[in-house]
Amino acid sequence: MKFLKFIILARRRFLDGNKKNNIHYINFQKFQAEEIINELRNRGINLSSMRVLELGSGKGGYSLVFKKYAKELIISDFKKSEISGLNHRLKFKRVDVNKRYPFKDNSFDLVFSCSLIEHVENPDNMLSEIKRVLKPNRYLYLSFPPFYSPVGGHGLKPFHLLGEKNSIRIINVLKGRNIKSYKTLWINYGLYKRTIKQVKRLLFKKSFEIKDIWTRFFPINTAKIPIINEFLTWHVCFLCKNKK
Repeated sequence: MKFLKFIILARRRFLDGNKKNNIHYINFQKFQAEEIINELRNRGINLSSMRVLELGSGKGGYSLVFKKYAKELIISDFKKSEISGLNHRLKFKRVDVNKRYPFKDNSFDLVFSCSLIEHVENPDNMLSEIKRVLKPNRYLYLSFPPFYSPVGGHGLKPFHLLGEKNSIRIINVLKGRNIKSYKTLWINYGLYKRTIKQVKRLLFKKSFEIKDIWTRFFPINTAKIPIINEFLTWHVCFLCKNKK
């Protein structure tokens, strides 16, 4: 039933169009946030005692829910979150994940990053900075849609499976766009080919201990099935511990 509700909310988010309030998209994120917190709780993560950093807060649906459970929440993005202005209790900090983060070393108990790393040109810097601002033996939640999954192409899906040139050509014709490359897919950020294998390698390189890997809101954990995990896992979740 939860997966069905997820599908319904996912479809409703497109009703927002260019509306400023983005209520359907925010509700979609809030539903996911509640489920993510349950997933973390089932893995021994209790936010009530944690100072949390959310990277890439976007429209702020996740933020509103995490605020209820965390001891303290700092939300961040490359521009001011659309919802932070509507809720003065949310503490916003401007962060460019390709550069040094404006936080001291060992500042947070949990860094939450959802659907961000596939839009980051320099994930090596992103993970280095996460490691720096995380306290020793504290946690990183990192999730994203693997590129070769059915939804991995975001706005290009499912044509992204035909290759960059073909998918861009098709989308430009179908939607009247003028996309030049994956890197210019949106105005402020692009799309990069992030895979489960690649991100695992990056996490190991930065000395993160991967505590668990799972598929979001799905009864079968396809994320742990070798090779086919890249194609069947619509959204992979990593829970990592910072080993310094």
